[in-house]
Amino acid sequence: MSNVEITIRLPEALVKEASSLGVLSSTHIEALLCADIQAQLLAMANDPDMRREMEQIEVEFGVATLDGLDQA
Repeated sequence: MSNVEITIRLPEALVKEASSLGVLSSTHIEALLCADIQAQLLAMANDPDMRREMEQIEVEFGVATLDGLDQA
């Protein structure tokens, strides 16, 4: 697993409200971000335009696979 450091700047009123609700912890924010990223990835995977673009990229770079560039 990789670590990513994110700085979030929020309006003071929102910080106070989130703090009072107990949803400003690192654990809670991490869970929200993970859920949002997963939802965005799923939306991209189901987007026909995105699928076409990914297929086009695969065609364009497929030659690199034949050159052995996909091997570590």
